[in-house]
Amino acid sequence: MRIREVTTVTCFHCGDPCAEERRIHEGKDFCCQGCEVVYDLLNESGLCDYYALEKQPGVKQRNTVDEQRTELFELAEVRERIVEFSEEGITRVRFHVPQMHCSSCIWLLENLHRIDPGVLRSRVDFTSKELTVTFKEERLTLGGLVKLLRRIGYGPQITAAKGGEKARTVPRIMYIRLGVAGFIFGNTMMFSFPEYLGAGVEAGLKTGFQWLTILFSLPVVFFLSTDFFKSAWAGIRSWQVNIDQPIALGIVALWTRSLWEVFSGSGPGYFDSLAGLLFFLLIGRWYQTYTYRALRFDRALEDFLPLVVLRRTVAGEEPVKVGALMPGDRIVIRDQELVPVDAILREGSAHIDNSFITGEPLATRKDIGETIRAGGRQRGAVIELEVLRTFADSRLKKLWAEQGSGQDRPAMPRMIDNVARRFTIAVLLISLGAGLYWWGKDSSQVWLVVTAVLIVACPCALALSMPFAYGHTIRSLGKQGLFLRDSEVVERMAHVDTVVFDKTGTLTAREAHLVQWKGARLTSIDRQRIRSMARNSTHPLSAVLCAELQGETLPAMDVQERAGQGIQGNIQGVALRLGSATYCGGDEAVRANGEAHVHVTNGGLHLGHFSIRKRARNGIAHAVARLRERMRVALLTGDGQVDTDLREVFKSALVRTGCSPVDKSNAVKDEQGRGHRVLMVGDGLNDAGALAQSDVSITVTETSAALTPASDAIMDAGSIVQLPHFLRVARRARRIVIASLFISLCYNITGVSFAVSGQLTPLIAAILMPLSSVTVVGFVTLAVTLAARNSRSEVGARSPQ
Repeated sequence: MRIREVTTVTCFHCGDPCAEERRIHEGKDFCCQGCEVVYDLLNESGLCDYYALEKQPGVKQRNTVDEQRTELFELAEVRERIVEFSEEGITRVRFHVPQMHCSSCIWLLENLHRIDPGVLRSRVDFTSKELTVTFKEERLTLGGLVKLLRRIGYGPQITAAKGGEKARTVPRIMYIRLGVAGFIFGNTMMFSFPEYLGAGVEAGLKTGFQWLTILFSLPVVFFLSTDFFKSAWAGIRSWQVNIDQPIALGIVALWTRSLWEVFSGSGPGYFDSLAGLLFFLLIGRWYQTYTYRALRFDRALEDFLPLVVLRRTVAGEEPVKVGALMPGDRIVIRDQELVPVDAILREGSAHIDNSFITGEPLATRKDIGETIRAGGRQRGAVIELEVLRTFADSRLKKLWAEQGSGQDRPAMPRMIDNVARRFTIAVLLISLGAGLYWWGKDSSQVWLVVTAVLIVACPCALALSMPFAYGHTIRSLGKQGLFLRDSEVVERMAHVDTVVFDKTGTLTAREAHLVQWKGARLTSIDRQRIRSMARNSTHPLSAVLCAELQGETLPAMDVQERAGQGIQGNIQGVALRLGSATYCGGDEAVRANGEAHVHVTNGGLHLGHFSIRKRARNGIAHAVARLRERMRVALLTGDGQVDTDLREVFKSALVRTGCSPVDKSNAVKDEQGRGHRVLMVGDGLNDAGALAQSDVSITVTETSAALTPASDAIMDAGSIVQLPHFLRVARRARRIVIASLFISLCYNITGVSFAVSGQLTPLIAAILMPLSSVTVVGFVTLAVTLAARNSRSEVGARSPQ
């Protein structure tokens, strides 16, 4: 039964007052039919946990005349702008959804697949208010997806500018507000001169200027302060405390007190302080926005992302960083390698696995001339692509970042969130207590003291400390060859107490020390076929054979590579296998000094094996020794033995030989079961499972685009000897965050003490507020820079000469 009546109760879905009508449905109040329908939809889909995360988190359902028509999203030019991927009926689209405002919004938007089975996956970027949805167009059209989002109150918008470009600059409205605030502040100070001069000023002039200050205060409150009011109201609606609530309360208190004094004739009010307050508050808000965005975009990703791909030139193939690729370049992609840029297939048979983009692990066949999107992974023989767009224009970094979006937040961000929330509650209680105290002592000081307390005690500096410390750390490490997925990886690195290394391709150098063939005599065509098959694999031993066996390459067909075993395929109609003895049907030979064996089967006949000896990278012994001073280290390898030099390096440490990819993952799990925080360092080929299992995973890259979704970081192979330095920088960054929190709390305690005692005016409090943010940012920037420099100096001083 549904009853309509005028009431003042709030809507169960959106929290707005039921001003025009009250609809009672299943014992709950709704303000309109739209909110009731959304509730029914969520209830039918089993998504009512949405209301448990936040109180009244929904968005009111409105039919606005400026809502963009669904048909617009089907236009070719619009699809080109918002569709990132569309193949084999699977489409990935990115929307701008300005309505999202809390954790319930994020939870609901990331559970769209439970509302409509046509949705495969949805991810939210809350900072930029963007929603990425992967769906099957045969079950749900793009227009249908837009209608679904509108039904639940999150209608997407088409914007003219690309989100990335727009995010690089401070919004224009912020500069307009700053200009208006400065103009009003200056003029209000001038209008207050008669009050400052005191006696000798005509009464009529004083009165006229007072009314002018009232007029100028209107845009201060109703234009300059709107962001603070909106944020405060959003927090109240969702029963959450945020840092803008005491500021909004202080603005209202100061303005109403000033109006009362002028209207009652008891004083001139504090309109000059109010104007100055907003001017300096906006300066602080601009500074935070500017520095956040500068920190996010002051480094070009392509400049130091150590992701490498083979580029074909006239002289042959050369490894280059993806940032150096230009349109028209030819690149070679081998089995299991990632396509780093949008490109066109020019040679070979492409079977592209787009699970990195869509989450669906089905390989799609591509023909010559077709476009392959960045993020696809080749499954099969080597292919040659022509670069279509630069890496800066690809979405590979955003795809990679999304892989970590579902992980639990580390303790430090949660701690700062809790501190800021409790701090705001404490400020409100202190301001209430100070107001009651001064009400009994000197009622004329109540509003000034309350406003000063509310303004000066701002936890903005608390919120700034962690992102700036970790953000600067990311930039510093990136310049040295370690690229982290996001800032929270820094904190997890700071807690690591066990480092596990893969051997081949990670600790050993790319170049072989010695390569010998043991078996039947190889003809020139045999060597050519072996080289051609090895060229299709990204395994370090295959790379050694490809470099050792000089000559032309032949096309390979039906190529399949099995992790930890080997690679097989057909060349000129002859079946060829390279890999372990078991995989190739040969007998395991005795190994000396940790040498690796690559067996060869040609046409079903086992021919013999290559014996490959590789040296450890220069500086590995010293790096491992430095690590062992403060944490546990371990070595996992698929080889039956460990080289003499590495055996000496890992003496008395955990060393496991003959490990399959599953064994490596289980070894990491065992360490975690003993309470250790594990950092796994591997090449991303035979150790993807171990990388996914570890607390922090680093993929070492040298001549292949071996980025895996599980990787928290990518490291240039030449920088692995700096791993002790990288971990030391992460630990120091965490200590810097704690120190900055202490500085911020000391500032707030001191400021509140002066404000409560009546020795601090609201204007001075407003000046101190942005200064506190500048102080914290300056301290963090200087401390991180010095910490990184000192850590490098320590490493250099202790390195063997």
